[in-house]
Amino acid sequence: MPEVLQHSRSVLDAVQACLDRKLNFAAYRLPFRRDIKVVIQRDPVLQELENSFPDLPIRGFLISPFSHDKGNPVYLLKPDLFLQNTVSPGQMADIMSLPEVAGRPTGTGIPAETRKRDYLRQIEEIIDRIRDAEFEKVMLSRIKLVRGHFSEQMSRIFSRLCTSYDHAFVYLFSVNGNCWTGATPEPFICSDNGDLYTVSLAGTRPFKPENMDIGSWNRKELQEQEYVTRHIEMVLLDFSVRDYKKTGPYAARAGNLSHLRTDFAFSPVSAGSFLPSLINALHPTPAVCGMASGKAMDYIRHTEKHNREYYTGYLGPLGIDSLMQLYVNLRCMKVLDDRCILYVGGGITQDSNPEEEWKETEIKADTLLSVLEQIT
Repeated sequence: MPEVLQHSRSVLDAVQACLDRKLNFAAYRLPFRRDIKVVIQRDPVLQELENSFPDLPIRGFLISPFSHDKGNPVYLLKPDLFLQNTVSPGQMADIMSLPEVAGRPTGTGIPAETRKRDYLRQIEEIIDRIRDAEFEKVMLSRIKLVRGHFSEQMSRIFSRLCTSYDHAFVYLFSVNGNCWTGATPEPFICSDNGDLYTVSLAGTRPFKPENMDIGSWNRKELQEQEYVTRHIEMVLLDFSVRDYKKTGPYAARAGNLSHLRTDFAFSPVSAGSFLPSLINALHPTPAVCGMASGKAMDYIRHTEKHNREYYTGYLGPLGIDSLMQLYVNLRCMKVLDDRCILYVGGGITQDSNPEEEWKETEIKADTLLSVLEQIT
């Protein structure tokens, strides 16, 4: 029997084996937890869902894109194999027996890195159109490329993200040959002690003790966060969820950053059978799209030169740890053989300063860049 099968191994060994064999799988670690869990699907053919969020009850790892209009499928990974922290010899043998997935990376090829002058020009145009009352806010994203053979180091990168960002939902998934990883601070909708909660998270500053005082935040930042809060309240009320508890806004630390945050908690019973529709209505929030979301989405489609794919979508386990643990896919990257594609962005309002918005995206990119630098 090969050496690898003689004794229990770390779950990271299983992650690496899944990567080597190009299996369809997801590894994740919930915020403020130590357990690393892995969902592996035996069948090389993935289930694609018609809606962003499926009917309940269901069990698996959900991966939903920002938008469906560019051919980005919604995937549900089946937990045919479920691992936690360690891997037994039998489980490792099972992994090694699974057929490799013959998928190829999807999307529109390798996007071009966003030039600073183009990003600043786009921000200036958004500000002009906001002042013309076309919309109130647009979340504009950009691409940053990092060359290197990081695909060979993915299990190490995932492990380092877990140790570096205990506050975040840290994940690594591979579907049909597409590999993504990230450490996102933003819950989309999660269950806890029988209740559901979602958050309004917007506004970004470097973490400093003085930035934990909400009184130090400016009008632009407070307004940006208020747009998201307003959207969530409107969706809850549209679905007759009136028993929600609202906490905030307050300043919350997320690694090397601080954000403005408002929490919403409510009973799933209050949404009843409409819960999947409510969740579909929540996405995309103004935090990842904009106010007057239809117009903001149209602007994003025509202005951003890249396909966001799963950036600013949402993902996480369903029916495994609890009813659901879904997070907005921020601070993330797609990993190719010879480079990483980092996705970053920020909310633009009429009070935005283009140069400051660029600096904010640079700070956000550092969440992943700092880990990549440790690996090389």
